[in-house]
Amino acid sequence: MYKIERSREGLLEKVYDCLKNNTALDSIHIPHSDVFYVREALESRYKRDFSLEQTEEYMREAGWTDGNSRESEEQNEGVGA
Repeated sequence: MYKIERSREGLLEKVYDCLKNNTALDSIHIPHSDVFYVREALESRYKRDFSLEQTEEYMREAGWTDGNSRESEEQNEGVGA
């Protein structure tokens, strides 16, 4: 028999639950792909685990925006003005 392991933060299971229950994916927070790449780099560098939430928070503190927030839309409107 195969042992089924949960994904690290349970994000994949949340997505499957939404699909199974016909719930909008907007009901869960799916981090931008950048967050996954940065987390891997941080873990490699510091030899410890980081949650997606921690990573996203560190990235925002450093000025990163995912392009979906109102704040980033306002910043983009100012570009080239």
